[in-house]
Formats: sequence, structure tokens, C-alpha cells
Amino acid sequence: MKTFWIIDTTVTALEGCDLSDDGSKYKFGRSVVPADTKEEAVSALKNHLEQARIHVEEVTAVVAYDEGDWSDDPHLLSKAYKLAKATNQIRSGAFISEKAREFTEGKSKG
Repeated sequence: MKTFWIIDTTVTALEGCDLSDDGSKYKFGRSVVPADTKEEAVSALKNHLEQARIHVEEVTAVVAYDEGDWSDDPHLLSKAYKLAKATNQIRSGAFISEKAREFTEGKSKG
């Protein structure tokens, strides 16, 4: 049985990508990837995103879904997890731009 890995990434949109553009240099994403190992999951996600014209700049975290606390997740992970589990395919939650993330973090601090 495959593990559902939650992979956090910092990405850039390549020409022809469908991600919205607010002028941010980077976007932060969280994806659900069914795979046997972490390494397999990361490789599969990179290939999947490259096909969507999204370049992975950095993988910032890889955690098995069952091992994490996702209660305060801004990436719509619950929906992505349900879809990944139902289809056994890679599903991405929301991508959050650098500017949106800074705004959201600023609001939560003050």
C-alpha cells in the first residue's frame, strides 16, 4: 500500500503556466503524492509540476500524511488529500504567492 506524502515546495511559474501572477518571485505549494518512498514521491512531484510548467526551486518538507498535523493548513490540503486517495494520483492544494503569504502571516501576528 502506498503512502500519501505531503510535499511542501517553493516554485516558480514558467512561461505558459496557469498559476496566477501577482508579481511574486516565488509561490509556495503543498501537494499530496502517493508513492512507496519519499524519494519516489519527490521525483514524481517534480515531473508532474514540470509538465504543468511549474519549476520546483526547493523541496522544503516531506511528511507522510498520517504523521502530520494539518489542522492549520492554508493550502486546501484536506480536499487534495481526498482527491489523491480516491484517484491514487498526485493532487496539489493551493499555491500561495510570496506576497499573499507575507500578507497572511502579517495579519496573524498583529
